Amino acid sequence: MRLFPAARRGFASMHLFSSPVPKYDDAATRRHPPSRHVVDDNGLKWRLCAGAAVFNSKNEILVGERIGKKGSWQAPQGGVDASVGKNGKLETVTDAAIRELFEEVGLETGKHVLLEKIDPEMTPIKYQYTTTGTGSWLENEGFSGQELNWIIFRCVDSTLECDPSLSCTLSGLNGESAEFSSVRWVSLDWVVENVWSGKRGPYKKLKDVYPQIIKTWETRCSEVDFNGKWSRESERSVGLFDALISRGASEEKAMSSASEPYVQIWQRLDDSRKLDFKVLTFDKDTESIRRELIYPLGKFTEAYEGTSMLFGGVDGGSIQRECFYLAEPDADEEIAHVTTSITPRGREESRRYLKNGELILRRSFWHTGRTEEVVSTEVFVRC
Repeated sequence: MRLFPAARRGFASMHLFSSPVPKYDDAATRRHPPSRHVVDDNGLKWRLCAGAAVFNSKNEILVGERIGKKGSWQAPQGGVDASVGKNGKLETVTDAAIRELFEEVGLETGKHVLLEKIDPEMTPIKYQYTTTGTGSWLENEGFSGQELNWIIFRCVDSTLECDPSLSCTLSGLNGESAEFSSVRWVSLDWVVENVWSGKRGPYKKLKDVYPQIIKTWETRCSEVDFNGKWSRESERSVGLFDALISRGASEEKAMSSASEPYVQIWQRLDDSRKLDFKVLTFDKDTESIRRELIYPLGKFTEAYEGTSMLFGGVDGGSIQRECFYLAEPDADEEIAHVTTSITPRGREESRRYLKNGELILRRSFWHTGRTEEVVSTEVFVRC
């Protein structure tokens, strides 16, 4: 969890080991369990560490401000434990990054974040920095310093995407002490420019591969193929009746709306806007177009006329919406197109993704003044 100055680039081949039980019984040592380590060709021992680089849809990185060190921001990180886990195996760098994310900021893989699919040629993303001469517990344990290995994650949770303070738990979990007092999204450039100089090396190393990280993500998003005409199979909907009731529909109206035809055409725009879509929504006759809308990335305002069961109101109005892409563990390619809407009735998230050749629409609704989440799922097939 600590970074130190004087980095070593261009290090030689390494040999991986597990550290023995600590010999020093000082308070600092007791706070850090035995860690795995690597030994270079010169016989120097480096503590093996994992850093969790979580990126949102804007390619900003999640950082926390360290408790008692105002203005000191960093990503979650820590040593790779030498103990054998419940699976009978030693902890890996990836295991450690997943654990540190949970312990330090309360984020769970699969629920809040997902491992990014990185080109193997980019990995490992690692950097060494020495602790020699600092008098730290690492030096007392015979370490020359630490080797930080970056593990890349993508945001899954839309609440985390919009405001990480609402999704992160900073009290310290798994018996660990709290590490951060607050969290936020920042640009990687900001981290490199503002982080304490002794911690800058690992972030500069991450910045070296940052363009490829962005390119990989944007390519994956652009390959999500919603193009075509889609028809809802109403009999396969789950929770849709209750979702409509929660938005103010009568039972009769909810029943008819949940069972009536629902057809849309999705068209990806040209190469200059290849992550945006134009969507045509048909009337109940499945022939007359009742709405045409561009779903651009970012925030936009949508106006509507008359009565809207989805948005609320009977005299028209406007709502604030935002589109972005998030990681989605249930999708074939682990990517979802997400639209959030702030309406007079409450906040809604519409998450669309492909699974087994079908388009899945999962809506989550939080009614203003209430805490419960109402979730519905609809299945669309090409027609």
